Amino acid sequence: MLSRIKIFIVLGVVVTSLLRSQTTFPTNGAPNPVHTIYAFTNAVIHVDYETIIPNGILVFQDGKIISAAEKVIIPAGALVYDLKGKHIYPSFIDLYSTYGFPEISKDSKTPTPPPVATAKGAYGWNPAIKADVDAYKTFSHNKEKADELRKCGIGIVLTSHKDGIVRGSGALVHVSNQKENESFIKDKAAAFYSFSKGSSPELYPGSLTGAIALLRQTYYDAKWYKENSNKTEYNISLDAFNSLQTLPSVFEANDKYNAMRAAKIGTEFGVKYLIKGGGNEYQRISDMQELLSKFIIPVNYPEALDVEDPFDAEQVSLAELKHWEMAPCNAAEMEKNIIPFCFTSADLKERKDFLPNIRKAIKYGLSEKTALKALTFNPAFFVNAQTQVGSLKTGMFADFFISNKNIFDEEAIIYQHWVNGQSNVYDD
Repeated sequence: MLSRIKIFIVLGVVVTSLLRSQTTFPTNGAPNPVHTIYAFTNAVIHVDYETIIPNGILVFQDGKIISAAEKVIIPAGALVYDLKGKHIYPSFIDLYSTYGFPEISKDSKTPTPPPVATAKGAYGWNPAIKADVDAYKTFSHNKEKADELRKCGIGIVLTSHKDGIVRGSGALVHVSNQKENESFIKDKAAAFYSFSKGSSPELYPGSLTGAIALLRQTYYDAKWYKENSNKTEYNISLDAFNSLQTLPSVFEANDKYNAMRAAKIGTEFGVKYLIKGGGNEYQRISDMQELLSKFIIPVNYPEALDVEDPFDAEQVSLAELKHWEMAPCNAAEMEKNIIPFCFTSADLKERKDFLPNIRKAIKYGLSEKTALKALTFNPAFFVNAQTQVGSLKTGMFADFFISNKNIFDEEAIIYQHWVNGQSNVYDD
């Protein structure tokens, strides 16, 4: 009887293994999945922003971390690489990306007065409300842009369509060379909002006041739509809007004053927005602290102003000069005032400036510990993915890069970036 039970257990394990290996996507030719075990030894492993193993071993297989510790029994048959003191970091996470989508262009049609709906079907009357848009449905990898991100340490992005006042949901994805169906961490990771109507061809809203009014009206309409059991209509936009309320909410403010305006709307409707800032939050830091909000802050510092010509110098205001001087201290001021934040590469003209600008923020007073937290743990935590990404712990995704030294050192070089267990080599 005991031997039969053992046989059933073995069969169960085999069947479970077979089920896990199945896929709903066809493969050209005979499928040949490789289940290689990798082990990196003698590495300085930054498990998370708090934990460093000076001489550790990282073992992973099939895109998942098996172990990261000082002493590990390396499985037989594993591919072993001696890193000889090089550093391993969790991949950085960018929560405000358009990776995988084309640029949004404004509609060339002549603007129409409200309330003429431009989309056929049971959609809401104003096309600036795009609550039904889901990024995961149209996401597509871009090899060139993926390399740009990985070279500066970013291996995971929260990406979405940046179009409209209500922008639908964004997806948390690996910046990998895999198929799209193998790249999603969360299909609906967050909802997105702004004060910009984007590509909407309608005249309304034509001002900030109008944008605020439309967003508030949408909240009220959606509340009525949800609570009124006697309604005789079906509104795709409002139905989708109500579904978004279960997700973390990201608001594109791009300015300290808009951050306060967004937070006020959030208070009115019981929503705590994750605010995408503009880099000038330090100018009203006490107000930012009172919002009790989390922030996504860019590092697109202003370029040095041309004051060689006396005439040009006279056109430059003191406010512009002070912002050029003080912008790199924005993150340090948020750290001092205990405001939780993460970084984004959004708004940069050149993606390669991302790491140098993070290092500049450290020179202006930001601690390295908080910088690493803002690049890894915080963004994962803000979208409830901290058990999947942002650290190198057992069972988490194998998203990490290898550098020759401390990544915040100006001479640091990223040799390889492994995303979801897949290698990308950038320096030998």
